[in-house]
Amino acid sequence: MTTSGSLTDGADGDADGPADAGRRGHRVTISDLARQLQISKASVSYALNGRAGVSEETRQRVLDLAEELGFHPNSAAVALSASRTRTIGIVIARDPTLISTEAFYMRTLVGIEQYLNEVDSSLLLRLTGENGEDLDVLRRWSRQGRVDGFVLFDEHQNDPRVPLLRELGVPCVVVSSNAPDDGVGRLISRPDETVTLLLDHLAELGHREIAHVSGPFHFIHEQLRVQLLREYAERRGITVRHVEGNYRYEDGADHTRRLLTGPDRPTAVILGNDLMAVAALRVTTELGIDVPGEVSILAWDDSPLCELAGPGITAVDQQTMERGRAAADLLLRLAAGQEELHDEAPPGLLRVRTSSGPARS
Repeated sequence: MTTSGSLTDGADGDADGPADAGRRGHRVTISDLARQLQISKASVSYALNGRAGVSEETRQRVLDLAEELGFHPNSAAVALSASRTRTIGIVIARDPTLISTEAFYMRTLVGIEQYLNEVDSSLLLRLTGENGEDLDVLRRWSRQGRVDGFVLFDEHQNDPRVPLLRELGVPCVVVSSNAPDDGVGRLISRPDETVTLLLDHLAELGHREIAHVSGPFHFIHEQLRVQLLREYAERRGITVRHVEGNYRYEDGADHTRRLLTGPDRPTAVILGNDLMAVAALRVTTELGIDVPGEVSILAWDDSPLCELAGPGITAVDQQTMERGRAAADLLLRLAAGQEELHDEAPPGLLRVRTSSGPARS
């Protein structure tokens, strides 16, 4: 069975098979396949399209069930035919110098571009200041009909972008860690999975006093990370000291230096992104502190920086390129009229490297 492009959900095939539950003519959808196989809709889409992101075993299960049910997918071109511009928009209100050095954005954008190239669509990208300029761009592009929808990052408390796009009637997908019933699309990651991966690894190594240098607390995903780290650490008999950072190299270095030269030095430090983790590693070298003999260094996000550092930095591979693809796929489905607003992001994977080791005695 071969397919091309992305798959729509809710208008993605016709079949009279076991999934019709006695209703002849029931339209078999990606949701039907995902529900029967107990996997995410994104995984079904990846499997049917021959894309990375699922195991060969899962891919074959999806193909076998699709054939059994007589599922006949349409390509993304069908979904896009309901759109006006075949273009999605991304407006990022962050310092461009940070965007250029932080792997999360670069890899996410690459994943989105790869996906859009496959379905013959386009990305309209704008980097703005952090004083509300992004709202002006969202409003202008929407009213000019330049895009069919937006992918939003870095949701914060009382985020004005979501109500603005609802008011303008423009579809959007928020790449988020929460799932409120607010009527907008969301690609939902699960920070509890990452917290569990990191804490279980450190607990097995005997760590009981650790530190966490986060990103800005006004981001909802950082608030959830801090909350979950505290709760899950307590269950494991681990104490966590939280410090608010800003994802910058210099900030990671400054906070790590204070943590490692102050009283009650932690045995492990988790940094909120790869850039701060590399900075932390540099500080340990300057201070003559052995990694991982005296302190372990870990990163919330993996990247080539973590892999190439000396020693290599233990990190969670958030599969950011696949998340970018999944966000674009969901947005196009919403623009084509899909009613199901939420989808799950691919899970993260712990990449254990030599920067983490047994806690010092």
